[in-house]
Amino acid sequence: MGRWLCGVLVAGAISVAFAAYDPTRDVTQCCSCPDLMPVNTPDSAAPQIMPSPFKILVKSETYTPQTEIEVELVAEGNYRFRDFMLVAWPTDNRPKVAIGEFHLKGEDMSGYTEKYDCLVNGQYAIQTSDLKPKQRLRFGWETDRYEGHIEFRATFIVDDYTYWVAEKSELLVDPRDIAPPLPKKTMPKLTPFINVEECGTVKGCYREPAGCAEPYCEYIVTWREGLRGRIRFELGGLADNAKDRFVAVAISNDTYMGSDIVFACAHESVEDTTRIYLSYNEENSNIRIDDTDSVRRRNVITEEEGSYHNGRLRCRFTVERDLDIYYDEIPPISGSPYHLLMARGFANKGNLKRHGLGVNELPIASPMTIDFASVRNIGGRASYPLVKAHGCLMILAWIFFASIGLLMTKYYKPMWPNKRMFDQRYWFVAHFNCMASAFLITVIGVILIFIEADGWSKAPDLPQRAHPILGIIIFICIIINPIIALLRPSEQSKWRPVFNWIHWAFGTIANVLAIPQIFIGMDFGKANVPWWATWILVIWVIIHIAIELSLEIHQCCTYKKNKERRRKYEQQKRENPKLHIDEPEPA
Repeated sequence: MGRWLCGVLVAGAISVAFAAYDPTRDVTQCCSCPDLMPVNTPDSAAPQIMPSPFKILVKSETYTPQTEIEVELVAEGNYRFRDFMLVAWPTDNRPKVAIGEFHLKGEDMSGYTEKYDCLVNGQYAIQTSDLKPKQRLRFGWETDRYEGHIEFRATFIVDDYTYWVAEKSELLVDPRDIAPPLPKKTMPKLTPFINVEECGTVKGCYREPAGCAEPYCEYIVTWREGLRGRIRFELGGLADNAKDRFVAVAISNDTYMGSDIVFACAHESVEDTTRIYLSYNEENSNIRIDDTDSVRRRNVITEEEGSYHNGRLRCRFTVERDLDIYYDEIPPISGSPYHLLMARGFANKGNLKRHGLGVNELPIASPMTIDFASVRNIGGRASYPLVKAHGCLMILAWIFFASIGLLMTKYYKPMWPNKRMFDQRYWFVAHFNCMASAFLITVIGVILIFIEADGWSKAPDLPQRAHPILGIIIFICIIINPIIALLRPSEQSKWRPVFNWIHWAFGTIANVLAIPQIFIGMDFGKANVPWWATWILVIWVIIHIAIELSLEIHQCCTYKKNKERRRKYEQQKRENPKLHIDEPEPA
């Protein structure tokens, strides 16, 4: 029982250590002026889509120059924000620059600072310069002239992964205007459905799930040859109904990210528009092409339309094949066969936020290549056989062989004391063969995953980030333990207890880490493990614990009886040293 408790404590300590070690903790800072987005955020962090518990309360409906307006930032319930930025913006189509100036009411201003890169004619935004929890702040705001209708915007940061961006107040009305302006809708009409009846005859299609009707497709992209060698694309996908979402297709030579041409259909909430953004993948980064440099004036992307409605993004556009004429970074779309990679997530003005590596986060890839001159109708997603082989081998090694090997050495040493196989006791034969099999299978599994990842794998966040680290720790343990076993001293040696403890420690650490490691591995998108498989592993863990508890209870109940039998056996051996006496069978 002591070993089991020790294992649990080791697992808990390591879990706490990994949870405590997060190099991105407390680095998110507020904010950039043009869009109020936090800076230096972790790769997997994105603005919250749930209603904000933080409010901007304006104590007046209209304003006049050089008259103070009281503005409050309020946290509801038990919520607190550690960081914020508050700005007054015009509601018309002027650039989003700060209007007026703020001062804190009732408190020292030493914890707050003006945001000078928002500075326009002596006016600025305000932000915190400390990280203390805040629930309610009162500011005075005034401007020296009429600026049209105004709204206050604020970003609230709770922690690195929890923040609300550009939350807005009620309108502060310029009394000179008769009525507040209606928000401008650049692309108000909905983009028509993508016609899948033409797939395979008029145009090529890639859909997931295979054969889905467009409103029910998780991803869909279609293509057909246009005039003068251009390609007409239709791109769509499901989002989560939150603002600033994208669905993207990458044109790639393989099923992996890197050296790809990317077209993203992205919603932009400030103007409520949906449009196409051009970018490219370089290793694990996505780099957007700045389309202020006359992308559309060069006719690279034409005939563009897009919409975001009821959680579905849709875009249509025509693209020039010879992109390399306009951009040094991007190759042309040649007649070679390509894989299509599709992803979705959060975008900030066309800048795509990095996706995670988990199930439903990792981009999907077409299982076969396509030629844009063809009208193939394909579906499904590419698989990663080396990842699946790695997972299967690790489950076989640690769920089957290692578990049996450890149970044999822990509870079955006293069993069958007078029987041998190859001059070794049964428990040792079983333990040796199981652990040798676990060792060989683990080594093969590690080699396969290094081949798949082409070296060290870097995940954006926990728990996936811990997976390669834990894997190396386990691998070191299983390399060291056989070496220690080869140096095993005799039972009469004074170093035998030291050997036993070291051998036990490395084996226990590896086994304790292996189980959470398998759970983490099942969450990787490349493994594509169905959700119910996790519950099978949970059931196995419960059964294994039940078996260990049963054997531990049995060992405790028979301890005195077996000890007495052993004592009598040792006494008989001392009294009759030349006589062969069978060892006592355990109770």
